[in-house]
Amino acid sequence: HTTRMSCGLIFFTLDLVTRNCPVLTAVEGLPYDCLSVVPCGAALGGVVIISANALVHVSQTSRRVILPVNGWHTRISDHPLPQLSDEDKERCLKLEGSYAVFVDEKTLFVLLSDGTVYPVEVHADGRTVSELTMGNAVAKTTVPSIVKRASDEHLFIGSSVGPSVLLKTAHIEEEIHNEDVDMSAPAAAVVDQNDGMDLDDDDGA
Repeated sequence: HTTRMSCGLIFFTLDLVTRNCPVLTAVEGLPYDCLSVVPCGAALGGVVIISANALVHVSQTSRRVILPVNGWHTRISDHPLPQLSDEDKERCLKLEGSYAVFVDEKTLFVLLSDGTVYPVEVHADGRTVSELTMGNAVAKTTVPSIVKRASDEHLFIGSSVGPSVLLKTAHIEEEIHNEDVDMSAPAAAVVDQNDGMDLDDDDGA
């Protein structure tokens, strides 16, 4: 008999007038290796949890959508996984020391501890999230110690072991072939590694 540890998540509101904190939702059974929480925008709702081995979107109705990033997640969680592509099954990333930030309502950038940037798309019908998909790495930047969205087009990457930088993000259009992609899926927001993203040293940091 094996007992698996788990984490929990509580959604609550702060009422500064009555000084009450009503609990909206309590979620149990999350992976025990959760590292951080990234709030989603108001149009989407919920949060994205970064664990050592997966990304998990949790809505305010307790619905969970999981994207494993290596083969270890199934060994520490009993939660069923969605149908994974061959690329998802072969992915082997480590999210310890990583940072994540939304660059728009449904596009999340995950920066690994070595500075590699991966885009993650949140696919949703209204506020109901159906899938998380991760694209190929789009850039390699400095080793992050802090990541902040400075504007609609800029991310500040602060580093304690190297130069801090500003990343400029941009949406680009790519020509695709009908036989290669599901046209019913939402178009992914990507970063042009050559022209759409500029690396500028922040000499004052």
